[in-house]
Amino acid sequence: MITLDADNRYVYIRGADRATIRALERATSYLVQGFMHSMAFKLKRWDGREHLMQFRTTEPSGYRVPFGLLGDVIGVLDEMGKRHKLLFERRRRPERHVQYEWNSSIELRPYQHEAIQAITDASRWDVCRGILKMPIRSGKTKTAARVIYDMKVRTLFIVTSQMLLHQTKAALEDALKMDVGAIGDSGWTEGDVTVAMIQTLGRARGRKADRKKGTPAVPMDERYKALKANYDLIIFDECHHLRGDVWHQVFLDFDAPYKIGLSATVYFDNKRETEKGVIWLKACCGDIRVDISTTRLIREGFLMKPTILLYRCETPDLTEHGWSNSLRNEAIYENEWRNNKIVALTKEQRTAGLKVLIVTNRLNQVATLAAKLDAANIDFQTITGNDDSETRKWRVKAFVTGAVGVLVGTVFGEGVDIPEIECVINAEGGRDVKATVQRMRNLTPNKGKTEAVFIDFIDVTNGYFAEHTAERFASYRSEEAFTIKIVG
Repeated sequence: MITLDADNRYVYIRGADRATIRALERATSYLVQGFMHSMAFKLKRWDGREHLMQFRTTEPSGYRVPFGLLGDVIGVLDEMGKRHKLLFERRRRPERHVQYEWNSSIELRPYQHEAIQAITDASRWDVCRGILKMPIRSGKTKTAARVIYDMKVRTLFIVTSQMLLHQTKAALEDALKMDVGAIGDSGWTEGDVTVAMIQTLGRARGRKADRKKGTPAVPMDERYKALKANYDLIIFDECHHLRGDVWHQVFLDFDAPYKIGLSATVYFDNKRETEKGVIWLKACCGDIRVDISTTRLIREGFLMKPTILLYRCETPDLTEHGWSNSLRNEAIYENEWRNNKIVALTKEQRTAGLKVLIVTNRLNQVATLAAKLDAANIDFQTITGNDDSETRKWRVKAFVTGAVGVLVGTVFGEGVDIPEIECVINAEGGRDVKATVQRMRNLTPNKGKTEAVFIDFIDVTNGYFAEHTAERFASYRSEEAFTIKIVG
């Protein structure tokens, strides 16, 4: 009989034979992207895999895996016909309950209730553990607020940016009618519900000295030590970022019985995502408990039906060039034809009366587009990571009120809530399926809004970028409700 002995963070596997351990190691590891180029792999000192199952000699000793992989472990044991039992005696239970107040003016939608019921199902061993996969602009924060209200426990809500820190704090205060603490943006204030920037927590966690890198040890912040055991529910917004080494270590530090991830972009069956360590999302949070598609919300009238316009870019001819950063600059960021076309399309959409968002991830392209928009007499504002929160706020306000009709920037991805956006132009290209989805910031219905236009390019200047285009195109085609038009 194999025993699976779980606490809030790990599951300890006892009584398994060597063949079973090998099968579990395979199921709880992944081939690291580019492993074949590693000298350690070539010399057969490393198998090319990152293993999430570890053996500990200190108490509690034995093989252990992060709690979120318990479902995968059980699946392997069932497939092998191995008898096993679950023990949860070592799990810490919520120490006290909090009576929250719900804003009665907030009426949740049917799919939000569906998500809440799925994650709070008390009949399951993994109650309040898992990932809520919901489209952008589907109200994930409101859904999470209701989970907090229903579970009645102290909650730490982790976000990935300064903009999301303030936006989420305001949303939770509105939903729960209470003051919410905030950790980040130079502040550290806690409450029964606290929103925290993962970057701030990562610094507070400290680090060990690294002799190879020449970096000294940094002690753990005393506030962080207390924080780790102060909350019973941990929610990580945009949880697809948990692949990062420091960030998933922060998440695993918390001795909380309940842990939830929120994201529109979790793909456990995507080979490229697997190579990047997507298994860490499951390790931290658990399985996907609900998966709601964008097409469903369009058909139910909660999101707008977008029209995807694709324009062919074949200048300059870079077909003979190999991959390099300078190639990306020539083909995308500093491509004169492409940037001129972006400005021309912006002017066209503004003439049609649409408010336009131009998305890129490079400051040099922001500067280039800003100069060209200025020369074309188009009113715009730029927003980048270099701008402080107050500057961002007034520039967004200028866009919302109609003082300017165009925003250009690098920070308009995850969690940005500007319902007034009617047209998005993808200036950066890219192949990442998550970024492709996150750029679609214009699907939220809004008063007077009749169109949701998304402009992208068929980049064929080089084979690499043609491949990137194909992957973005596949992402668009995966949603049946999208209208796709190749222009010209």
